[in-house]
Amino acid sequence: MALPAGIDLDELLQRDGLAPEVRLLVAASVAIWRGDWPRLAACARRGRERQQPRQDFEEALLQAVLFAGFPRVVTAFETLAEAWPPATTPGGGALPPEQQAAAGQALFAGIYGRNTESVHAMLRGFHPDFHDFVLEAAYGRVLARPWLTPRARELMAVAVLAAQDQLRQFVGHARGALHFGATRQELREALVTALGATPQVDAWLQRVR
Repeated sequence: MALPAGIDLDELLQRDGLAPEVRLLVAASVAIWRGDWPRLAACARRGRERQQPRQDFEEALLQAVLFAGFPRVVTAFETLAEAWPPATTPGGGALPPEQQAAAGQALFAGIYGRNTESVHAMLRGFHPDFHDFVLEAAYGRVLARPWLTPRARELMAVAVLAAQDQLRQFVGHARGALHFGATRQELREALVTALGATPQVDAWLQRVR
């Protein structure tokens, strides 16, 4: 599904309130969820034209596994390779294995704050292995990767979660974005990038307190 009519990529990049390099990653993340491969390719081309590091997009695609799944991300990497062929084979970027657990726990606590223990309990209640997978794989191996800041990663996350209509998770990650230094204007612009300039944006923001 394409983004709402009238909000094309160049118009989005001219808007204030969100750094263009972050907006491109937000737009790319939402495009992956929607399977909008022309949109993803356009984001990659704009990034290349702006001399943004290609690794920014590689990290966005790796993060997209958590929200869109492996099949979508296989196609996303194929799309990126066609739109922006790598100069060398991509690789690396994760924390050393011995640092991942602690980094993942710290990031989890930074996002959920005073709700950290209740979120742990909720995940364990679903299934202990699911809890461990979320902490070890999602947080320790992916979200704690140091190339992108936690602020940028959370803005990408809130945009995709809004596009997925996942309100509860959106609120948690929106609070995390604010904790890591994002402004409410940046949250708004991440939502505009995902949803268009619609009344839905204010409705989503009103849930973040």
